[in-house]
Amino acid sequence: MQNVLLVVHLIACIALVFAVLLQRSEGGALGMGSGGTGGIISGRGAASVLVRTTMILAAVFFATSVLMTRLNAEQAKAPTELERQLEQQQNRDPFSLPGATTPSTTTAPPATTTPPAAPTPNPLAPASPAPAPSGTATPPAQSTAPTQPAPAPAQPTPNPLAPAQNQ
Repeated sequence: MQNVLLVVHLIACIALVFAVLLQRSEGGALGMGSGGTGGIISGRGAASVLVRTTMILAAVFFATSVLMTRLNAEQAKAPTELERQLEQQQNRDPFSLPGATTPSTTTAPPATTTPPAAPTPNPLAPASPAPAPSGTATPPAQSTAPTQPAPAPAQPTPNPLAPAQNQ
C-alpha cells in the first residue's frame, strides 16, 4: 500500500512541477518572464486548463502526503524487529536449552506462610520481677516473652589443686 502511494505521490509531484513551470508568468516574480504574448502557451483556454490541472495535481499531492503520514504513524506504533527480539530474550529462561521456548504465562507456586519462630529466652536475663508489696493495688505487668523458670545458680566446684580452707 505504501509503495503504491509513494509512486502516485512522486508522479503527482513531478507533474505538478511541470504544470507550474508551463504556466505563463504574470510578471513581478523575480523579474522573470516577459509580459508579452510570446510564450509557449498563449491563449486564455490553455491557461485555464493548466490552472485546473495544477489544482488537481496539488490536491492529489496533498492527499497522498496526508495518507502516507498517517500510515507511517501507524507503522511507528508497531514494535520493530529489534524490540520483538529483546522482548523474546527477556521472556526466555536463562537456564533453558537454546532451542527450547518457555510459555509466556507461567504460574508461580503458591506462597506458603510459616509462623514466625518463637524467640529463645536469654539465660542471662533476670528472672521475673519481684512481687509488689501487698499494700499496693497495681496489677503485675504482662510480659510478651515466654516465661520459663530461671536456671538454678551453679555451685562452684572445688579446685583440687587449691589448698583446703578451714572454716
